Amino acid sequence: MKFQHLPFVLIACLVLFSCDKDEANGAVPEVLLPINISQLENEENTLFEFPIVLSVGTDREVTVTYEVKPITATEGEDYIADAGTIVFLAGTTAASIDIEIIVDEFAEEDEQFRVVLTSSSNGLIANGLQEAIGTIRNDDTVIQVSNEGYEAANEYPGRTLVWSDEFDASQINPQHWTYDLGASGWGNQELQNYTSNSENSYVSNGNLMIVAKKNGSQYTSARLKSIGLQEYQYGRIDVRAILPFGQGIWPAIWMLGANFPSAGWPACGEIDIMELIGSSPSSIHGTVHFGNSYPQHQYTGGSRYLSGGQTFADEFHVFSIDWDENGITWLLDDQPFYSVDNSVSGNQNYPFDNPFFFILNVAVGGQWPGYPNATTTFPQFMAVDYVRVYQ
Repeated sequence: MKFQHLPFVLIACLVLFSCDKDEANGAVPEVLLPINISQLENEENTLFEFPIVLSVGTDREVTVTYEVKPITATEGEDYIADAGTIVFLAGTTAASIDIEIIVDEFAEEDEQFRVVLTSSSNGLIANGLQEAIGTIRNDDTVIQVSNEGYEAANEYPGRTLVWSDEFDASQINPQHWTYDLGASGWGNQELQNYTSNSENSYVSNGNLMIVAKKNGSQYTSARLKSIGLQEYQYGRIDVRAILPFGQGIWPAIWMLGANFPSAGWPACGEIDIMELIGSSPSSIHGTVHFGNSYPQHQYTGGSRYLSGGQTFADEFHVFSIDWDENGITWLLDDQPFYSVDNSVSGNQNYPFDNPFFFILNVAVGGQWPGYPNATTTFPQFMAVDYVRVYQ
């Protein structure tokens, strides 16, 4: 039996339990699986070793069959499915059932499986049922993302790709993106502190990951912007992304006029390519904001809904605008759902005929989405496969 991972007290108890019995006395032993195992999922713990013992030694060979059943862990993803037979030679009372764990780098909830004794020859399964729980504890940080979902075209008639970020490098490109930082509420009474820490934004497997996390009663996230780096006037813009969900979660893919530092908001103009309120994970919104001054702020927009219980957290979708001197059209997976023309601002300044920069962020809380509650799980993430601009 492999006892090296068991606490000393448990080892002593098992040895005493086995050795103070009258060995080789021909008695029918009880078979016990007495200890649950809880270990981190890492290279040092690729085997979960479950001790199995007989209550008394016997002069006969004892066999015990077992199988592994899932609880929250998944066969073939978290552990290797197994079933087999343990043989106790005459006079022996201790062995182990070894279950192989699949180690990866992806952040997951702790997961569990059961090892169940199903039958025995020359032994009795104690109390008619013996099982032990294996708990796979996870401390990884990389979020696993499937590439399934809608894929945009690689070209459009009469247009050329003038800029893109495919997020294929090992880190966020500083020639494309910088950060907004701080915990100021951002005009919407939001809760998060925006950071440039790698736990809140990083590149992984060809995706930009923006991750909102909860640390005690505090929230952190990231807000990337391309101001002074990548600014464009007009074009077809495609952003492929998976969105987060949950009460109080607020992801956005949007743009502000490059004159924002001098003109201020809303005079600079705002184009929301996509916003989602986490409590309604099946609907997105496209909006423009404008106004000569803050008291004159106005906005207008439209929404698009997924049917059949689908959500924008399930797989990738492509969020787009088609923007020219005549106005702006919003598209989801290449299907238009809302438009404005260049008369939208009425007698106020029309700001959408100037260069704009991009902002990608996940907010927590705020006047529009409300605030997280007991149903909200963390971390939440937005994965961005690419941002492309065609003109």
